[in-house]
Formats: sequence, C-alpha cells, structure tokens
Amino acid sequence: MKLNQIAIIKSGLVLSRKLSKLPSQLHYPVLTLRALRPNGDIEVEQLEAYDASEELNPEYLTKNGDVVFRLSVPYTATLIRNHTQGIVISSNFAVIRSDRQKLLPEYLVWLLNTPKVKRQIYENATSNMLGSVRATWFAAFEIPPLSLEEQRKVATLHALAKQEIQALVQLTREKEKYYARLTENLHESILNGRT
Repeated sequence: MKLNQIAIIKSGLVLSRKLSKLPSQLHYPVLTLRALRPNGDIEVEQLEAYDASEELNPEYLTKNGDVVFRLSVPYTATLIRNHTQGIVISSNFAVIRSDRQKLLPEYLVWLLNTPKVKRQIYENATSNMLGSVRATWFAAFEIPPLSLEEQRKVATLHALAKQEIQALVQLTREKEKYYARLTENLHESILNGRT
C-alpha cells in the first residue's frame, strides 16, 4: 500500500511567507535543522523563536502522533509527543499524519529511519549540494502489509532498544567521570605521599 493512501503528507511552511518584519504578538517555536538530532530526538533548547505576521494554519504546527521528516541529509524521522507539540514545521521538513487505524506513527518512524529506506531516499534525492528529497516522494512510498499488532510489536521493540541505548550512553558518561575522578585522586595521593 502506498503511504498517501493511509496518510496525509505535507511540506512545512516557507518561513519567509509569514515572517513579521516587526516584533509580533504571535510567537512560535520553530523546528530547525540543528534542533533535530540524527537519532530522531528534538533538542527543545535548539528551537528558534519565530514571529509571525498572522496566526498560522494549524497544519503547520506539530501535533501529538505526527511524523516529521527532515528532507535533507541525514534524512531523519521523528515522532511528535506531547512535549513537542505546537512547533512550527519549516519547509526543511515534511509532516506525515497517518490514519492510525492502518498505520502506527511509531512504526512509521522506525521504518523511515531504517538503513534500507534511507538508501532509497538517497537514491531519489535531488542532485543539488543539499541532496534534498521532495515531500512528494513519500506519496509513492510502499508500506509493508503488516497488521496493527505486528506494527506495534516492531515499534515496541524499537522503543525499548532506544531506551537501552540511551541508558548505556548515560552509563558511559558516568563511568568516564568516575574513572577521571579516581585517577585524579590516585595521582594526588601519590604526589602527597612524596612530600
């Protein structure tokens, strides 16, 4: 089944079209390339402020369950959750809003971030320096015929793996700090023993 049969796919907002030339009462956070990490996490601290000349159409703001996809390298998909709702989606991204009775957004994020799909995207990217993929490419993207339960299993395993990797990264950081302190203490102890 093609993605456009079970999802609405839209390009983000061209920011210059709605940008206010003067400070505005309509402040929005905007998703930037810098704010979306290659692992799919959004760094909220990296979101930029955007003053709009008029109230933005809600279709350009993130909603819980949206899949937002970066249209340039490294072609990263992210899942919008409650804490990342209401962010302006710029034209550097596409937003995919799936029919959740047929396609789970958690599964779609995993699928779009797989090496196999990223290879397909690379092959279909434009030949300019940025290597952008058009949002229209997603319309013809074939979704494997998995039931919702099968999609849920894949998405759950992916979420657990991601949590474990994040925990291991945090453990590595803590171990590095621990061993640095331990080595410094040993060094100080040796030096103090000589005086």
